[in-house]
Amino acid sequence: MRTIPCRRHLTARLMDGVGNRERMIKKTIIAFCIVPICTLMLQSVQAVEEGSTVGLIGDSTVANTYGWGPAFAAKLTGKVKVLNFAKNGATLDSLSKTLDKLIESNPSFILVQFGHNDMKQYDPDAYGRKLGDYLKRIKNGGIQAVVLSSVTRRDFDGHGKIKPRVIQGRTLADYAQAARKKALEMEVPFIDLYSISIKHHNKIGPEKSSTYDFTPDDRTHFSKVGAIEIAILIIDELKISVPALAKHLK
Repeated sequence: MRTIPCRRHLTARLMDGVGNRERMIKKTIIAFCIVPICTLMLQSVQAVEEGSTVGLIGDSTVANTYGWGPAFAAKLTGKVKVLNFAKNGATLDSLSKTLDKLIESNPSFILVQFGHNDMKQYDPDAYGRKLGDYLKRIKNGGIQAVVLSSVTRRDFDGHGKIKPRVIQGRTLADYAQAARKKALEMEVPFIDLYSISIKHHNKIGPEKSSTYDFTPDDRTHFSKVGAIEIAILIIDELKISVPALAKHLK
């Protein structure tokens, strides 16, 4: 004899069916959400692992001639390439079109360091506006910008401490402050290389600092020894400011 289920049992079975379907739908939705996220995370890791590119743009203290750029490139692992677009005598104005070319090269990061020549041509407020334009264009290119204030010149006072060189009533400290302010405003990493390098030279003193000079009378550009030491200062800061690069920095 066939038993006819009561209304209560029928209702319970129907509710179980609905519950099962809802659970299956939720599991499907979660799967579809998790897979793309995991894929994006994996792609991000692979992009760094397989070889990111770091772009450099700035003046002669960064350039391949007698700047810290080549020593910096030598301190990166083989998986990370460096494109050094810095030029002798450069300002933010003079390398504006060069920045476009660097952005077209699509590096993962662009390190921006100006100030030495800019201070001879315009005030810190103008420098800040021009730097802001650089950062906006870099961001619009989908690239991570990193701002560095200018490395110090190596002029010492009678007490063996760095003294700022004054040009038209301005010092690099004014431009370092403008760089910090703009980086904070644009929400990009900032490395205060100006303050860091002053502290470094005050610690080692004039005699050892003289080994950084490109020539005995050139206290702005770098010997090979000087370039390596400044590159190390920058790398130590990048390990903190740009964690994505940390494991690729020697």
